[in-house]
Amino acid sequence: MTRSLRKALLLWLLLPASLVFLTFLPLAYHLVHQPAMEALDQALADASLALVPHLEVIDGEPSFVFPAAAEQVLRTDRVDDIYFLVLGPNGRFVAGDMGLPHDPPDGEVAHGERVSFNSHFRGHRIRVSAIHRNIAGEPFVFITAETTRKRDQLRVDLAVALALPLLFFAGFTGLTIWFGIRHALLPLEDIRRALHGMQHQALTPLDSSSAPGEIRPLVSEFNQLLKRLEQAANAQQRFVANAAHQLRTPLAGIRTQLELIQRDPDPDQRSTRTAQCVGAIERLGHLINQMLVLLSAEPGGRQADLAEHIDLPELIRDRSPEWIRLAESQGLDLGFELESCQVTGDRLLLGEMISNLVSNALIYTPPAGEVTLRCRKTGDQAIIEVEDSGPGIPPEFRERVFERFFRLPTATSPGGGLGLPIVREIARGFGGQVVVLTPASGCGTLLQVSLPCHNPAP
Repeated sequence: MTRSLRKALLLWLLLPASLVFLTFLPLAYHLVHQPAMEALDQALADASLALVPHLEVIDGEPSFVFPAAAEQVLRTDRVDDIYFLVLGPNGRFVAGDMGLPHDPPDGEVAHGERVSFNSHFRGHRIRVSAIHRNIAGEPFVFITAETTRKRDQLRVDLAVALALPLLFFAGFTGLTIWFGIRHALLPLEDIRRALHGMQHQALTPLDSSSAPGEIRPLVSEFNQLLKRLEQAANAQQRFVANAAHQLRTPLAGIRTQLELIQRDPDPDQRSTRTAQCVGAIERLGHLINQMLVLLSAEPGGRQADLAEHIDLPELIRDRSPEWIRLAESQGLDLGFELESCQVTGDRLLLGEMISNLVSNALIYTPPAGEVTLRCRKTGDQAIIEVEDSGPGIPPEFRERVFERFFRLPTATSPGGGLGLPIVREIARGFGGQVVVLTPASGCGTLLQVSLPCHNPAP
């Protein structure tokens, strides 16, 4: 599922803003509406209190004297109809609009208490305010009521007055958020255009100075990745060029020898040239095998599930017969100093690494020389060492010998310059390293590989 950063930002910003708006609108309406309704109820209650002075009790009989002018003032309202009612003891009618509701729907109320409630009268919804008073020791109820048209209109006016500014504010906030996100993401669009126009032949670093601070580390890391990719591409091009040269040379020699064989009538010469062709083909096969091993040693070359626990002395003993035969044919003394240690990794690649170390030492060590292969455990590291009594590697070339197809200027033995690069790649794949040292004797070469040990569970 494709995720959009713009949509995610809009969702996370607009959703809380919408929730705030939806929560604030009813809250604000309640905070404004409730005092307005209480003010109207208070005005209606004041009208009920205004009726009290007009009631007198003469000889036990209530008399309500309400001048016509005063009643006109009470009933005058531009919006609502006003009603009043005065009741005596036991709900006896005294004055006003007969039948006007005076008891709230939920039951009676105590004397002296003011109560306001909604009811119906003459087919209209009304708001009623009732006041209980004792006059001359008798209980009386003074009631005023009005229709709810003014209250209903006030509710609509309040809702509109609150909703319109909030809707405007919500729309303005939404547009501000949308334009703000769009403007904030413009640097990402600039980066996309820069990447779109980039060619694989020229990987130009992105301009991190103009990027926002939040994505500047990402741009810097991406530039580092581009740099590594460019270095890898250059190294790959050099490898292909060197490999083509290394393969072309023996192939050209083989073709030349085959052409000479066709024209040479001398059987002995033809036999000699055939032997040279066979040797060249063997060297070519060895070079191709090394290139395949190097390819397997690179990251992703072989599957991780091929890793296993490897006993180094056992692996060396399995591979030692081929090295012993080569040492005997070269007139060299090949010795072994093996101590118990284990590593975890690809058995085939580890064997190729050790084989390259030993083969290099046997090839470059003069006859009657010595080559010693050691393995031991030091702390949490497995150490593999190959020491020879050959001409050695000058200090200025001890790093360059790990470059692909590099050979020492003084090298006289045949080779393709891939042995030690293979060793380094495999050692790195195991999480280790390889270094060139000077033996304790002061002459020859000591190649030391350190790999993480495998510590078997007790």
